[in-house]
Amino acid sequence: MRGKKGNKRLLRVLVLGALLSTTYIGGAMAADYPLTGDTIEGNYDLPAGNILYRLDGEQKVTALSDVTISSQSTENASSIIIYSGKSENSSLDLDMNGHSLAIDAKSAGIYITKDNTNINFHNADTIESTVDRHNLVIATRGNGSTINYEANNITFNKSEVFEDNPMLVVGNKNTLSMHAGNDLVFNNYARANTLSAYYGAKIQLEADHNVNFNHTYSDIAAVQGLPILYFANNAEATITAGNDNNFNRNQYAYLIGLEYGGKAVVTAAGNINFREQAPGYMTVVSAENKANIQLQAQAITGNTQQLVSTTYGSEALLKANEIDWVAEGRDMSAFSEKYPHKTSMLVAYRGGSKVELQAEKNINLSIGVPHTMLYAESGDITLNAGDSIYLHSTGTTDERSQANLRVQNGNINLTAGTITVENEGATAAYADYYGNINFNGETLIDGAGIGAKSLGNGKINFNGETFIYGVNIGASAESDIDPWAEDLSKISFNDGVVIDGAETGAEAKYNSDIVFNKGLVINAEDNALYTESAGRIQALATDVDKNIKGNIQALNGQIDILFDTPSSSFTGTTKIQNIDKVYVVDDEEEYEDDEELDNYVTYDADESDSTDDEDDWENPYIEEAPAINIVLQNGAVWRVTGDSSLTKLENSSFVNMSDATHTGTSLTVNNLSGNGDGLVLMDLDWNSNGGLKEKTDNSDYITATESATGTFTLLSERSLMHLENMEINDRLYFATLTNSDAVFTSWITQRNVAKGGLYDYIIGLTSETTNVTDTSATTDTDTTIDTTTDLDSAADMTTVTARAATDTITDWFFGTVEYTESPIVPSGRINSQIMYDLTTEVDTLNKRMGEARYMNTNADADGIWARTSYNRYGRDAYSGHSNRFEVGKDYVISRDDGSTIHQGASFTYLRSNASFTDGRNEYNRYTGSFYHTWLGNNGHYLDVVARVGKLNGDSRTFLVNGDESRSSFGTWYQQGSVEYGRNFNLKNGWYLEPQAQLQYTHMNSKSYISNDGINHQLDSVNSFISRLGFRLGRNIDDKTSWYIKGDVFHEFAGDGGITFISADGLERIDYNRDGKETWYDLGVGLQAELSHDRSLWFEFERKFSGSYSNAWEINGGMSWKF
Repeated sequence: MRGKKGNKRLLRVLVLGALLSTTYIGGAMAADYPLTGDTIEGNYDLPAGNILYRLDGEQKVTALSDVTISSQSTENASSIIIYSGKSENSSLDLDMNGHSLAIDAKSAGIYITKDNTNINFHNADTIESTVDRHNLVIATRGNGSTINYEANNITFNKSEVFEDNPMLVVGNKNTLSMHAGNDLVFNNYARANTLSAYYGAKIQLEADHNVNFNHTYSDIAAVQGLPILYFANNAEATITAGNDNNFNRNQYAYLIGLEYGGKAVVTAAGNINFREQAPGYMTVVSAENKANIQLQAQAITGNTQQLVSTTYGSEALLKANEIDWVAEGRDMSAFSEKYPHKTSMLVAYRGGSKVELQAEKNINLSIGVPHTMLYAESGDITLNAGDSIYLHSTGTTDERSQANLRVQNGNINLTAGTITVENEGATAAYADYYGNINFNGETLIDGAGIGAKSLGNGKINFNGETFIYGVNIGASAESDIDPWAEDLSKISFNDGVVIDGAETGAEAKYNSDIVFNKGLVINAEDNALYTESAGRIQALATDVDKNIKGNIQALNGQIDILFDTPSSSFTGTTKIQNIDKVYVVDDEEEYEDDEELDNYVTYDADESDSTDDEDDWENPYIEEAPAINIVLQNGAVWRVTGDSSLTKLENSSFVNMSDATHTGTSLTVNNLSGNGDGLVLMDLDWNSNGGLKEKTDNSDYITATESATGTFTLLSERSLMHLENMEINDRLYFATLTNSDAVFTSWITQRNVAKGGLYDYIIGLTSETTNVTDTSATTDTDTTIDTTTDLDSAADMTTVTARAATDTITDWFFGTVEYTESPIVPSGRINSQIMYDLTTEVDTLNKRMGEARYMNTNADADGIWARTSYNRYGRDAYSGHSNRFEVGKDYVISRDDGSTIHQGASFTYLRSNASFTDGRNEYNRYTGSFYHTWLGNNGHYLDVVARVGKLNGDSRTFLVNGDESRSSFGTWYQQGSVEYGRNFNLKNGWYLEPQAQLQYTHMNSKSYISNDGINHQLDSVNSFISRLGFRLGRNIDDKTSWYIKGDVFHEFAGDGGITFISADGLERIDYNRDGKETWYDLGVGLQAELSHDRSLWFEFERKFSGSYSNAWEINGGMSWKF
């Protein structure tokens, strides 16, 4: 600092003073110099070589009017206004008595060389002093001297000169004090200090209103590094303003400079304002070598690029209600990398230097150029605000030289309700080499290149909720100075954190750590989490929401995450990759076996053949296997967006591998586990997979390479799986698990048709386990060193015997898990039953002829009769209906014994439809009948019937794939029936008719082939049915009657069956039906004689028991005799 040159100038002043031996009279008043009277008034023009006052003892002077003093100097002679003379303990008391004092000095103003010299200007209205290249006050010799100015307004001016003589210079424990009732103003237009104090000097500047320091020099570059106020060598200064302290400079000069124990306290009841006319780069306050400065005001404001710089054990404290610093700035990025301590806004540089800003409300520091706002190197910077801290700069790269906060081997502590850091493209917080940054409060980092970066052994702690928006990298940690160091780089988020709009959320490299201790939200365009070379990221806090969108990647690093709340989710991919290399500092090739990775590493990779056990500092080993460990619990979900690999996955919640485009995705995990609640949603597609044990275009795949345990429920969109296209031996693979007792379950099944087969096959979830033995060996002389082994030397590897390791491999897939009969089989069985029912139907005399048998029994009563009936079938296996139409010719024979014989023949056509679960059949039956009926004269009757018919059918069976199996067939049957009954006439027109009947039927066998090639072989059937029944009725009149009826039937034979043979002849199913059965019916009938040759009958009956569930018949007949 240029204030140090003052000592050299002292000799020159002393020599000039010694030459002052001649008294001059000049100016407005004639006087003998030095003045010795006790009053002063008017104007004094002090010639060169004269002294206005020479101090010798005590002298008191009172002004009688305003006083104006001007002094002159020549090349060989200079005047001094006040000179301490030769005597110590001298004083001058100048009472201005309310008048003003004006001094225009072309030479030295006040010059003190003796101890205990006291000069006191007081009771003045205004004091205005102007000096050219000389000192207005010089008190650098002697000790204990004081100079005091008291006035309503005090102004000191220094004219524009090149010489660097301070306007005021005080040293050697001397004191300079000033008190202005209104304003205290310093105007310095020279290339010189305004005030310089050192060697224990004390400065006291007070103003009841403003204290203003103004410095302007036309040659701006000439004042670089020049302090306007300079306090050094234990000098102490206090500057106090009842209103504002204002510091103004042109561009480059320091405003306050301190060093070597210098101290200054600047206070203002209002504001302390620092202003520069054009953007410069010199600091406002510079404190070096254990200097100390305090600024306290209602507000501290400024527009300069640098605010405070403390170096080598110096301290600075700024206290205010508001600290507001907004600078246009000048781009110094070309110098900031090499000289960060000279270009940053707040600097604490070495020796434990400290900068502390305290604001009851807000701290606002902003600059419009790339700039480091806070720089601490072996020092501490503390910002503490009651409400908010706002730090803004406009960095363009993520180089440390443009970091908003930067620390090396020091500490930066920010404490506020909210902390905002904006750095347009550069790093917001950068901690290097044992540096620590603490954010104590809700923190917002917006628009930075890197939100937080710790390097070496740096530590960054976010102790409040943190929001990082619009950055390239949210947090980056890297320990690149000593891979063996115990204290490594670390970034800790100790409260909830949101990283949104980032290219990469967080990355940790080379033995560094990033720890998320509370809730977490990351929305990244690429990697949400990335580790490399023993870097570690951990997010294991319980019972807090974590939502990650972006990929997770570990290259020889580790990432551990717990998702354990219903609102937690991970959307992205994972990737682990192990590069077995030795990382070498400063080599050109980084991962020479994987060029793609060169973009991600800081250390380079190269081979090393060193076997020295000692640490090789040029080739540090990084032996960390990659690991990504994810735990999903309590409803948390992982939405897998692409091929993924990880070390451990505990899925006790939900893994969603499906996507809107149904693109195949692979998930490879070393160790898979779960507690039984795990769900896995996959895109599976047989058309894409085609039996491959890998992911395909539209089908996902899971691989566990080391172990798997737990139970998982597999979900998939069934309609897209195309299981209906799978053949019996096809397999849709979706997982291969090593050493697994894990179980997958799924509700998804598919019943498929084997065309021409008797069995449908069920596609479902199943697995197959095989043993795999891996045998490997090395040669006896193999000395290759594998950096992933635990062997310490090549000798340990010279002999490796062959070893065998047996693993179990379990493949999970959708394939045929069971077989079930094709609908063709039950349809065929039902067809067999229907054909039996239609051919063994029991017909009775009453149904055929009703009471017509008793009409017109004369021989000429022959005639034609007809009847129709509607049957509703209701078996357990099928339901259906039929319509029957019958016409016959009846011949009547009357016997002498009073009996009557009816003989005749009839033809019957029956059309029937039957439906059942898997099909629908249609039948046509054609029957010819011959009957002989005897009617006794006492109510007895005997009816004998013989029938021959053919039953044709068309069968349609609905297969599960929507196809139909169709067949057409027909067979003959023969039948004989004998029925006996007697009609008893009771009182009042009632009658009772017990009945008994036996019927035998034979249905021929039949073989036919359906359209899908299946052979159906119907067995022949022999049926023997008995019936016991009654009719109880009443004759309404001689032509009309009604009755109720009941029967019990029993089939004594009726066994039959059907055999099915597949189209290829390899499958055969034999079905044997047990025909024995008992059933009942109840009915009601009505009979009427319409005329002598026509009659009508009607009957309704309902069958019960046996296999009948809902069978009933409506039977109606009419006879015509003609």
